Amino acid sequence: MAYVLDHVRYRVESQSLTRRPMRTGPLSGHIFVHELLQGHEARAYENLRMTPRLFLKLRDVLINKGLMKDTTNLTCTEQLAIFLHALGHGVSNRVLSERFHHSGETISRHFNAVLKAVVSLKREYINLPQNDVQVHPHVRHNKIFYPYFKNAVGAIDGTHIPALVRKNKATRYRNRKGWISQNVMAACSFDLQFQYVAVGWEGSTADMRVLRWALESGGFSVPEGKYYLVDSGYANTDKFLAPYRSHRYHLSEFLNLGRGNRYSGPNELFNHRHAQLRNVIERAFGVLKMRFKCLRCTPYYPFRTQTRIALACCVLHNFIRREEGSDILFNMSQDEVDGVGDVRDEIHSDVANEDNVGGAQLRTMITGQLWGGRNVS
Repeated sequence: MAYVLDHVRYRVESQSLTRRPMRTGPLSGHIFVHELLQGHEARAYENLRMTPRLFLKLRDVLINKGLMKDTTNLTCTEQLAIFLHALGHGVSNRVLSERFHHSGETISRHFNAVLKAVVSLKREYINLPQNDVQVHPHVRHNKIFYPYFKNAVGAIDGTHIPALVRKNKATRYRNRKGWISQNVMAACSFDLQFQYVAVGWEGSTADMRVLRWALESGGFSVPEGKYYLVDSGYANTDKFLAPYRSHRYHLSEFLNLGRGNRYSGPNELFNHRHAQLRNVIERAFGVLKMRFKCLRCTPYYPFRTQTRIALACCVLHNFIRREEGSDILFNMSQDEVDGVGDVRDEIHSDVANEDNVGGAQLRTMITGQLWGGRNVS
């Protein structure tokens, strides 16, 4: 009884205390962001995941389009910094409140406002190739790819991003590795820019099913006479060129090539060249997840927000690539990003049945050309 009385007395006394500001340190969010932008570029890059010059350019784009504006307590500069810091470090609302000296409600409100603004740039920065698309320089100027893959416009794959869902949905979102995720399908060009992104699919969903939806209902299309490179988790068609099954395919399996270890035949040569060229999508996912840690850790947001965050990260990825070309992460070696992009080949029982004659003829033709020109390559 004495304990209960003391507890009640404590609560009454606590409620009678005068309220006072909680975060009163000298380094406010505004000052912190100012220091980042005026200080060493490496520090700004570490916190904002882009250079100060590009940060200010993104801020100006959002302001000029009427997507952001200063508020009483936060400038557009600080709003954008909060958003990018959250994506780049995958931290909670509470950590952001402590870092930028604002209430949790203020942080949450402005985070969602900037998220909406960035996602609205999707149509400007994520675009499908046009019908008159030319041979990409990466293919055109590489003799191991040209002219064999001259009609390839990019590569397609899916990647898993950790998700937080309700218990009654957990089974559908549990992927084959046993953890809860959303399956994100993307098509990317040979210069590492995403051309199409489909987010929010259950982790248990097969890649081929997501692609089928994208073609039928998601607005995805392939220019006439062109095709994308895909892995063996997809059907081989004249629009989506897959490797031969039951043959070596992964780049790691070809590491000892030339040391007495030769191709077993034309199909293996095709698979090797296909893997070398399709590797661009694995690299794009790797760079994306290295830049934005929020895509590698358990999220703190409602599921709809989680899907919009994944899309926003792809928009920012393209913005950086288009406006700055290469930066620290884009220049990383393949070894440094391997494994981050969640590389996987999934073969489902219904995939082989969807292979069509056009796809087989295209693959056979390219295989023959590669094998016939191997001594010159």
